[in-house]
Amino acid sequence: MATEIATTLITGAFAVLIAMIEFGRRQNNKDHGKNAVKLDELVRGHDRIESKVDDLADKHLEHIRDHAKGEL
Repeated sequence: MATEIATTLITGAFAVLIAMIEFGRRQNNKDHGKNAVKLDELVRGHDRIESKVDDLADKHLEHIRDHAKGEL
């Protein structure tokens, strides 16, 4: 009888452990998904800023060239 009780307790403990691991895995996947979305938003923002800086740099270079030509 004691063997059956010990076996049941060990099996139950492993079942709880497996359930906790599965819950942690699912939570981890969900968190990674949220972080991936946030990183995508950051990349879009960075690309937008980079484009604006490139446009301003081009305008500034054109302005400097106009000064060199004596057009201003």
